[in-house]
Amino acid sequence: MRKLSKTLLSLLLIAAMLASFVVLPAAAEEPAAEQPTETAQAAETQADDAVKTNYELSIVMLDCGRKYFSVDSIKQIIDNASAAGFGYIMLGVGNDGMRFLLDDMSLAVNGTTYSSEKVAAAIKVGNKAYDASQTSYSYAPTTDELTQSEMDAVLAYAKEKGMGVIPMLNTPGHMDAILAAATSLTGTNCSYNGSVRTIDVTNNTAVTFTQELLKKYVAYFAGKGCQYFNMGADEYANDK
Repeated sequence: MRKLSKTLLSLLLIAAMLASFVVLPAAAEEPAAEQPTETAQAAETQADDAVKTNYELSIVMLDCGRKYFSVDSIKQIIDNASAAGFGYIMLGVGNDGMRFLLDDMSLAVNGTTYSSEKVAAAIKVGNKAYDASQTSYSYAPTTDELTQSEMDAVLAYAKEKGMGVIPMLNTPGHMDAILAAATSLTGTNCSYNGSVRTIDVTNNTAVTFTQELLKKYVAYFAGKGCQYFNMGADEYANDK
């Protein structure tokens, strides 16, 4: 009975995540890859087995938005997930905190362009504010963010292990650091009903800022060959 409950819970979690997935366009064609290693072939076989047993996507999720994880830590989790037969790792880089910054973070919002340096700095300030509010966590708050070169390394390692990567950037809720950045940069209150993590979807500035930010991340991950992008899209109406 316990095993059955775990199985049902896994299926429900997978169904919930699939509801917010966006299928990304295929990346530009690249030169033929090297033959996969035995480890990668084994992971692919395990993923195929998961499909045959009605798990279309076998996913382990890492919430690396609320808490920073180093490249080495993520690689170790990829190793464990691959060995356990999972086919994908979902990286929740944007979930309350925003722990992954692109080389070019510049945004054009309603005729105003915000430089890459200013956007990155504003998100870091938002991360600090979020970390300071988390008094119940057992780990010491950190304001580290993954760089683009570090994410490149994570994606390359996952591919070597035969695992796909599904990025997650939560919207319109669970956006604490991004919401703080949007409000401070634009000078507009982008919050929904006083929320610290949810944007006002009736506010053009808030929506445009979010859309332009999402476009950059979708383009980056699609260019790296990722097939799916999770926008979360949960807990809007009552999220404060």
